[in-house]
Amino acid sequence: MNRNKERLRQLWTRYKDLLGQGNIGRTEPSPQAKEARELYEKEIWPLTKEGFVDRGQQQYKASFHTVGTTPEPVILSARALNAEKVYLLHTKDTEKLCERIEKELGWGVDRIKTLQVSRSDPEDIYRQVRQQIDRLDPKDPIAFDPTGGTKAMVAGLAMFAFSLAEEGRIAHVYYVDNEEYDDQLRRPVAGTEFLKRLENPREVIPDWLYNRGKEAYSQGDFARAKQNFSQAAEREGKANSLEAILSEAYAHIDAAQFESAKTKLEELRSLLQKPPYKQSPFAKYTNTIREQKEGLEEIIYLANSLSSRNIVPLAEPQKVAWALAALDFMAGRRQSAGRIAEAVLLRYRALEFFLQHRLAQRGFDTAKPDFQKLCETVQMSLEDLKIKYQVERNGAGLKTEDKLEQKTDVDFVTAFFLLRALGDNAAQAVNPNKLVGLAKARNSSVFAHGFEPPKEGMANDLAQVLQTLVERGGLPKVEYSPIPLA
Repeated sequence: MNRNKERLRQLWTRYKDLLGQGNIGRTEPSPQAKEARELYEKEIWPLTKEGFVDRGQQQYKASFHTVGTTPEPVILSARALNAEKVYLLHTKDTEKLCERIEKELGWGVDRIKTLQVSRSDPEDIYRQVRQQIDRLDPKDPIAFDPTGGTKAMVAGLAMFAFSLAEEGRIAHVYYVDNEEYDDQLRRPVAGTEFLKRLENPREVIPDWLYNRGKEAYSQGDFARAKQNFSQAAEREGKANSLEAILSEAYAHIDAAQFESAKTKLEELRSLLQKPPYKQSPFAKYTNTIREQKEGLEEIIYLANSLSSRNIVPLAEPQKVAWALAALDFMAGRRQSAGRIAEAVLLRYRALEFFLQHRLAQRGFDTAKPDFQKLCETVQMSLEDLKIKYQVERNGAGLKTEDKLEQKTDVDFVTAFFLLRALGDNAAQAVNPNKLVGLAKARNSSVFAHGFEPPKEGMANDLAQVLQTLVERGGLPKVEYSPIPLA
């Protein structure tokens, strides 16, 4: 868009008339041709540049431009994109044009950098642009303008720019288009130029978007999967995407947003009961969807009860099984993504949660321990409980605790040996030295005790201990295994 468009149209008519006067059969430029050139340089081009009001979609850290034999489009796009750093990709033949571009932009050598590239090797552009991009923060937005240059240069820069989206970068491709092209002069009519953004084919073609969604889903990146599935459905004009709804449900579970996850699974079940979706491949997983939704309901009820310090539901195996399944789902996603510290933290919480469950079955609240009441429940004297507790601790090489009954809260190590003293078959199935080792590793990861980063082996050991406890604890076998996509 150019605010000087009407004035430029008048000047363009005069410009064409001058070029058409007395030029047929001449070997030297006519006076009219010289006048036309002066008209272009002194009036048309300055008004074109000054009136070009288009802007890029956002502020860019860097912009890359291929320089062809016509510098004007590069100048227009560079001004419009207004990036913090501008790279001019030129060949040996177009190097001199960079001087004009730099001069007209007037931004100085610190902001503009020239890169000589091969005119026929797209890989050369890739290598040189990659070197510059690797110096930027991955979150920095980047713009590309392949308007000028050879076909190889244009193709190389555009393909590279579009591929950056696969890396999660913000990479936008623009080119200077025009509303009118003068076939006689073989150039755009001045004042009709505009900056156009090219959509990444991978982001607009439904099949590509759907396949990217499937890939993200298989990798456990449910938020990205939801985004791609939603975009694919939008491009196809679909009212709903079952894949997007399911992905969003798992994304909510991964973020411990259980109410939102339940809502999404309810929405999915409701759609599967309607005629347009009854033949969907998801229809055969209706029971699984229902079970996972009901599991979320169990977790929500349990969480609400515990927030008001009601530990009665904590004794129910079904509710605890689903809560542990959710924690395992969350930990597994993080471990697969290399986020080991988060995975370890979640597995420690699951271990603690299971031990709290076993004690809750005996009416014991680890946050408000009442050892006398516990002894009455299990029909054991407090003295006998203390003796058995110390025997279990000593067997694992831990020092004696003389005042067990005075504890104001019970951590997972105390809970473990307390359960062993009570004869709990689940706790007794785990090697006490293994659990003590995990406790020490946890303490070492705390900043005040050395801040040793958790390793993947610790996450695996925790998962193994949890599996043993769950199996021996008689919990129902439930899991949040993602439903397969067609």
